[in-house]
Amino acid sequence: GRPPSPQLPQRLEEPISLQDAPGGLFQLRPGDPFPERVTVAWISVLSLAFALVCDPRENLSLAEITLRRLTPRFLASLRLLGSGTDILLRPEVADRLLDRLLPHGRLLFLNECFLQALDREM
Repeated sequence: GRPPSPQLPQRLEEPISLQDAPGGLFQLRPGDPFPERVTVAWISVLSLAFALVCDPRENLSLAEITLRRLTPRFLASLRLLGSGTDILLRPEVADRLLDRLLPHGRLLFLNECFLQALDREM
């Protein structure tokens, strides 16, 4: 992954570009909490870190792409992309997103039509 870089705080009204958001991959050794070595894909946006923990057999490119596609939806569900200063944690929305996009914790190839349909549902 890329070395961490300081991230300037963004106002919530400004659009968020995930292309330049710091992120990358790192590995965790076997032990607590995972019995085998795992790789973590991560991204940092608005002083929040989002991560996917991947089994050794997972497609890491797909994990990074999925994380970049999930992050704006999580930010929206947390009300971080909307106007105003209310940040509402809504775990039921996050659970619904994870259940839909990562059924049983499995990565799926996501296309734009599927994501647009998901956005309409939310």
